[in-house]
Amino acid sequence: MGPFDRFNDRAKRTLALAQDEAIRFNHNYIGVEHLLLGLIREGEGVAARVLNSLGVDLAKARTSVEFIIGRGDSATAPSEITLSPRTKQVIELAIDEARKLGHSHVGTEHLLLGVVREGQSIGAGILQSLGVSLEQVRHQVIATLGQRASGGGAVPPRAASAEFIGTANTAVPLDRLDGGSKRVLARAYWEAGRANEEEVMPHHLLLALVANEEVWIRRVLTQVSVDLTDLVARIDAASPPRTGPRPLGISESRALMAAIARAGSLAAGRNSALIRNEHLLLAIAADDGVAATVLTGVGATPQRISETLDRMSG
Repeated sequence: MGPFDRFNDRAKRTLALAQDEAIRFNHNYIGVEHLLLGLIREGEGVAARVLNSLGVDLAKARTSVEFIIGRGDSATAPSEITLSPRTKQVIELAIDEARKLGHSHVGTEHLLLGVVREGQSIGAGILQSLGVSLEQVRHQVIATLGQRASGGGAVPPRAASAEFIGTANTAVPLDRLDGGSKRVLARAYWEAGRANEEEVMPHHLLLALVANEEVWIRRVLTQVSVDLTDLVARIDAASPPRTGPRPLGISESRALMAAIARAGSLAAGRNSALIRNEHLLLAIAADDGVAATVLTGVGATPQRISETLDRMSG
């Protein structure tokens, strides 16, 4: 199977548009910058909608490409235009992102996640020059994918802003999450996808906290004598991957939103305006689900975690 066999029609169209952009600039290669322009031009996929919601404009992006690289001296035949090494790497990362999310195809959203994950290309630099951080892009893609599709896959209007997650009974403003917590929440979607689940649960958030490799959280768990490898194994054993067809979308569970709301209260109680990863850990430990049970089973009770945090902060 070739690298493009899993590409859906929108992803294939994006590559064709990227080649067209390379031709427009008289470039003899398809770089990540051309791929970015193709994602914007495609217009209908998740990537185009995310980039549009973040204010990434095609004309401005083209101007940035011309400013940074300039135009070539002569035209190159389409058959002689090749993928740059970085573009090949982005495509490999896109395939990996699709696999991690449990998707059977590679779409524009995965290509954009690949651009963000590679992070060092001219295309990534153009996004940042337009005032859009790579973290913003990744969070917006994951948040958009995380919204349950309705009526044939349309994303609800509110999904694009990703300012709140909530149910009829509770709403949690995402702008209270600090950068680290937002990355963890995005990773929790991946953990749910890996487990073939329809909802993101607190134990997915705990797995994300461990996988995030934040030194502070790892120090806290080490201080309460938690073996991280054993912790992950226990969570996987307590909540094994779901069998059956892949869900059409992944949404936030009520338990997850309750945990984040609890983390907000804990943050306020510790005089913090932002919800940080340690507040998420405390909130998860105080839950009554899989994550809290596993933490208690390895001795990481809410009291011990709280005492450890106080000692480390003092």
